[in-house]
Amino acid sequence: MIGYIKGTVVANEERELTILTEGGVGYVVGVTPTLTLKYPEGEAVSLFVETFVREDAIVLFGFERIGEKHLFNMLCEVNKIGPKTALSILAAAPVEDIVAAIISGNAQFFKKISGVGAKTAEKIIIDLKDKTDKFQTIAAASPETAKIVSEDMQVRKASDALVALGFNPLQIKHAMAKIENKESKRVEEIIKEALNAIRNL
Repeated sequence: MIGYIKGTVVANEERELTILTEGGVGYVVGVTPTLTLKYPEGEAVSLFVETFVREDAIVLFGFERIGEKHLFNMLCEVNKIGPKTALSILAAAPVEDIVAAIISGNAQFFKKISGVGAKTAEKIIIDLKDKTDKFQTIAAASPETAKIVSEDMQVRKASDALVALGFNPLQIKHAMAKIENKESKRVEEIIKEALNAIRNL
């Protein structure tokens, strides 16, 4: 399996780069339009690669950041999302924005992307929202994503504790919205501030 490619772009076509390695082998790699603009013919390039083996072909997809590759694979796990659709989603926004949309349940974000309908957008949210372990892998490669994931996990733990105390989800949602800088606070601190906010609702 090919996981990384370093070489020179010898052909640049729509959503594809042909990369010639030092060993003299040229690989056709599917990429986002952003990368086809960034790497014209003759440009040196290094990409993380995901390899898809089909009955009739071996297809490569390339990414500048390992976090993009991880998110690409997560999207491909969603029913009815193939690698081309996953690549279109990655082309639409930075990894951090996509992760934030999944965590916040923002299906409208995905509906705006070509090739993603309303049902598929909802499916992405449902299938991926709770996979915080995999978001942690993406976060390891991106400080911005780490902040999003950290905040989400702390808020979830605090919210679960408040539910156990008998508060309803609407109260908890409003209370959490009033707490600033949650990513820098411990779960206990979030719970304490949420309780104060609920009393003042």
